[in-house]
Amino acid sequence: MNLEIKYRNVNKTFKRLKVLGLALIAIVFLTLAAGFVYEYTSYKNVTSNFPPDGEMIDVGNRELHVNIKGEKTNLPPVVIETGFGSWSYDWSNIQKELSKHTEVITYDRAGYGWSDPHPNGYRIDTTIDDLSKVVDYSNVDTPVILVGHSLGGIYSRLFADKYPEKVSGLILVDARNEFLTEKETTFNDFYYEGQDLTVIRILSQFGFARLFGEGMISDIIPDYLSLEKYVNVQYDTPFLRTLNQESKQERTLDKLVADTQHLDDKPLTIITPSDIDKEIQSYAIELGYSEQEASDIDQNWKDSQKKLTNISNNSELILVPNSGHNMMFDQPNVIIEAILKMADDL
Repeated sequence: MNLEIKYRNVNKTFKRLKVLGLALIAIVFLTLAAGFVYEYTSYKNVTSNFPPDGEMIDVGNRELHVNIKGEKTNLPPVVIETGFGSWSYDWSNIQKELSKHTEVITYDRAGYGWSDPHPNGYRIDTTIDDLSKVVDYSNVDTPVILVGHSLGGIYSRLFADKYPEKVSGLILVDARNEFLTEKETTFNDFYYEGQDLTVIRILSQFGFARLFGEGMISDIIPDYLSLEKYVNVQYDTPFLRTLNQESKQERTLDKLVADTQHLDDKPLTIITPSDIDKEIQSYAIELGYSEQEASDIDQNWKDSQKKLTNISNNSELILVPNSGHNMMFDQPNVIIEAILKMADDL
């Protein structure tokens, strides 16, 4: 009899666990469903809740966000190409100050910010063609000063190589370049590691990136930018999908930019931090590199910036203290002064 009671108790326990398991599955399903609806609704309403800073231009089967500030003057117009994961809003403060002197154009690459993603996904050639369309749309009648930050430095150089007549000078702000990995070293994997954003891209479909984005970037974004606007406009599924695709093309981008022509006497200014980059060293250590290797990786980046001066006969290197990689946040005045100096000299 005791054995029968024990069997019955075990059976009841299994039934309770089954109910509990089904309840948990239901909760997870409902949470994901609610998150999906939240993300879909937020994405559809983003333009009405957070109108574009500039205007949307038609580039065929999609639209790009272009923000033009300032008036045409005797100084060359300025076009800003943002870095990996960065968008026009990051440069709004610099654009505002520069626009007092000349016309300044910022834009969001396909899939970034307010710009539509490309229907066929991220492509390098399409990215360069989009930049050309932005310059043409701006109706500039003189070559532009092209400012490229981080990965945007590679896009800027590829554009200048394909359309040399459209560029009067280049300013590279702590730009990624081919010299980082010109030798087969144990550190190449660090530069090609690239964040695999597949998990966060999937979670973003259920609103996780939008819900928790502010906490992720609150210590990076300066106070003059709205965190709410930043997360709601930028941190959506198309952006993270584009970012994931873009990160996987870094090796190809390095090879392409290595094959570009020498700039001859075209003005080139390289702006880069002079201090130890604790952020990049910490990231390297997290990936399993030793402290010495992490220090070498940081130094390799600094050495590559110096080597960039060799791609033009008319180059200048500006070493900036008290700044990290996001120099548009840390030392905007240095960038503004460098741009205006080049503009005055042209």
